[in-house]
Amino acid sequence: MLNNLEEARIKAAEMFINLSCLLRKDVLDSEGNVVGRLWDISAKLGDIYPRTEDIIIFKGSIKKVYASVECSHIKSIGNEIALDIKGSGITFAPDVKIYEFLLKRDILDQQVVDTFNHKVRRVNDVHLLKVDSEFFIAHVDIGLRGLIRRLGWERAVDIGVRWLNSKSKYLRSEELVSWKYVQPVTVNPASTTMKLSLSEKQLTSIPAADLGDIIFDLNPAQRMAIFRSLDLKTKAKVLENLELEEQKSILKELDKKEAAILLSNMSSDEATDLLENLPHSTVKNLLTLIESGRAKKLSTLLGYSSDSAGGLMTTEFASVRDTVTVAEAIEYIRNNTKELETVLYLFMVDEKNKLKGITTIRKLLFADPKDPVLKTAYPKTLYVNLKHSVQEVAYFMDKYKISAIPVVDENKILQGMITMDDILSQVISIAWRKRHKTARGI
Repeated sequence: MLNNLEEARIKAAEMFINLSCLLRKDVLDSEGNVVGRLWDISAKLGDIYPRTEDIIIFKGSIKKVYASVECSHIKSIGNEIALDIKGSGITFAPDVKIYEFLLKRDILDQQVVDTFNHKVRRVNDVHLLKVDSEFFIAHVDIGLRGLIRRLGWERAVDIGVRWLNSKSKYLRSEELVSWKYVQPVTVNPASTTMKLSLSEKQLTSIPAADLGDIIFDLNPAQRMAIFRSLDLKTKAKVLENLELEEQKSILKELDKKEAAILLSNMSSDEATDLLENLPHSTVKNLLTLIESGRAKKLSTLLGYSSDSAGGLMTTEFASVRDTVTVAEAIEYIRNNTKELETVLYLFMVDEKNKLKGITTIRKLLFADPKDPVLKTAYPKTLYVNLKHSVQEVAYFMDKYKISAIPVVDENKILQGMITMDDILSQVISIAWRKRHKTARGI
C-alpha cells in the first residue's frame, strides 16, 4: 500500500512530461493508425508559463514531410501519442510551417539566460506540465540527469548508479529552472534581433555587472542580440561595467551614431575612460555626433591625465547657489538629480561657480526648511585639485572617510566630483599592474 505522500508524488510526476521522451515518438490517429512521429512542438511566448499550440509530425526518412496538428487534439500520451482525429484530416507538406518559437529548435541544447541566478545555462531537456487537455512549459532541465535522458542512456546509467550507491543524489534530484526565470536567446541571423519570451524587465532587473558577465558568456551573435534588446539606460550601465576590451568589442558592432548615443548616456568619467583608449580619429568622429554641450565636457576631460583627479572626475553632480534656502535645495534635488550617479553630497557655489561649501542629503532633511543652505555646510570644505594624483585623492578620501569629493581648479572653481567607486577601480587597476610586474620580475 502506498501512503498519501507517495500517491501525491506519483500523480505529480504523471502531470509532467519531458520533451526528450516525446521526440520521435509514434503519433496515432483516432483509428489507431500510425500517421508519423513527433518532430517538434510550438508554443506562444508572452505568458509566464507559455501554452503549447501545435505538434509537428513528420514521416519519411530521406525525403521528410511534415504536418501540424493542434495540441488540443492529443487524446493521450503513453508509449505513443494518440490523437482524436482521423489520419485523412492531416495534411503533410515538404516544409515545416513557419513558427515563431519551437521547443526543440529554439530551446533544446541551446543557451538561455537564468534571470534568477544571473547565469547562462545550457538546456538539456524541457519539462511540460499537463493541465486537463493543455500543455504548458514549466521548467528547463540543466542537470546531468537531463543530459543523460536526452542521449537515451537514462535506464542504463540509473541501473549502474543504483548498483554503486542506491542513495546517490543523482537518482533523486534534478536541476530544474522555472520557466518564469528563463530568457531564451533565440537570434534571427539576418537582423541579429532576439525573440524575448517575457518582459524586458527580467533582464533589466539583473545588476549591470552580472548582466555584462551573462552577455559575454554567450556567443557573439547572441551577445549583440541580447545587448540590442536592452533599453538605452541599461545598455549604458552594462557598458560601463565591462572591461575595456569587452567595451571595444561591443562598440565595433555598433555604427558610429549608435555608439555616440550610447556614450552620451554613460557617466562622463566612464565615457572618458573609454574614449581615451580609442583611436584619435574614432574619438574625433564620435564627438562630432554627440550633443555639443556633452561633447565639450568630454573633450575637456580628455585633456587631463587619466591618473589625475581631472581625468578621474565626473562632471555630473548636484550643486546649488549658496544663497538658496534648505527648502529650495531639497526641491532642486527632487526635480533635477534623477539621472545622477551619486547624490550623497550637495555642493554650494557662488555666482562664479566657486565652491563655497558641502552638505549632505541627511543634513538637509533634518534642517529647518527656512534656513539658508550654507547653514548646513560642513565646517571644513574638503576638495582636491585637478592635478592631484589618484594616490593623493585616495589618501585624502580615506583620511577624512568620505565617499565623494569635489574637484576644483586653481581658482577654486568647481569642475567635477570623484566618487569612491572611481578611486577603487583605479587603485585596483594600479595594484594589479604592480602585481603582474612583480610576478614577471620587472
